[in-house]
Amino acid sequence: MNLVLALQSPIRRYLPHLLVGLTISLIMVGAYMAVGFASLSAPKALWSTNPVTITFSGSTGIGSSGSVGETVKCAPKVDNVVFHTAVSNPTKLSLTVSPGGEATCGPAPDAVTVTVTCLVAAPNCKGTYTGTVSILQGYSTIPPSLSVTIVVT
Repeated sequence: MNLVLALQSPIRRYLPHLLVGLTISLIMVGAYMAVGFASLSAPKALWSTNPVTITFSGSTGIGSSGSVGETVKCAPKVDNVVFHTAVSNPTKLSLTVSPGGEATCGPAPDAVTVTVTCLVAAPNCKGTYTGTVSILQGYSTIPPSLSVTIVVT
């Protein structure tokens, strides 16, 4: 009888602690699963070719340009997206995307044209540069961005 009481006493004494520990563990597991499921449904972009290279002659200087056609899909479908461009040397080159955005980006491929234009005289435009085209929905970027290598001869 004393042995049974001796074993019951520590269990009763630590039962509140055990319940708190179990509750915290269940909350952590639930939060971990919620984050995992949320990341599975995060939108992703699929470019037809990534990375791309645009090569063109800059011999005419200002206004020389080159472009490449691309298609992009998004999964799952997202609404009201815009294309944001960045180039490694924006004083020499501009990088643009046409159209500048889409009402919906979904499983059907959408055609876009990526264009690079020289902003300086011919000798100063020559070189190799990098750029990116990102898809934005509000303030969120839909990965991955399109990597663009620009070669001006």
